[in-house]
Amino acid sequence: KVRLMPMTIDTDRFRPGLEVKDMRTVFDNPADAPVIGLVTRFQKYRRMEVFLEAAAKVIEKRPDVRFVLLGASSQMQETVIKPIAELGLQSSVIVAGYRMDDYVDTLACFDIFSLLMPGFDGTARAVREAMAMAIPSVVTDYGMLPDIINDGQTGRVVASEVDPLAAAWLSLVDDTQLRQKMGKAARQDALERFQMKAMAASLEESYLAWLG
Repeated sequence: KVRLMPMTIDTDRFRPGLEVKDMRTVFDNPADAPVIGLVTRFQKYRRMEVFLEAAAKVIEKRPDVRFVLLGASSQMQETVIKPIAELGLQSSVIVAGYRMDDYVDTLACFDIFSLLMPGFDGTARAVREAMAMAIPSVVTDYGMLPDIINDGQTGRVVASEVDPLAAAWLSLVDDTQLRQKMGKAARQDALERFQMKAMAASLEESYLAWLG
């Protein structure tokens, strides 16, 4: 009596191979530096302390890695700015703020997408957008995230803890071919599940089932 409709995204707007602005230059990131990106609203419950401590572990082993944080919040100072300074990550973690005109351009500069907790609606739209752009994701086993990312296929699903998160990031940072393979699989999965026609087919199927 209850059916789940797939959440749709614009897979034409979010796709690999777009002609985009070079955001690595904007953020002063070296051209060959692996970039791990996050899009979120920086509130206390989003567990940024875990994210940043894991980032510190990654940077200790791979100082060339850069983290780009997209989003805003009235709690930014407490949840992001102050912890970055305390961990000495100012040169490795770029706080890029809330972006609109160059949002897609910014996603395109990510080699890995990551999210620890979805927002209040739980749908994790940014993860789906990253998938559509052929970007592998590292997410936690919280809420709907394990239903979006297929662990080992389109990214990694780990516990919301520092060591597993850092290890998952490093496994993808160190293996370009694996990133590309997972990114390609993520794009294909997004096309199959998140296009508007997928919702239309699911809705039609639902009505037929209910009427039957």
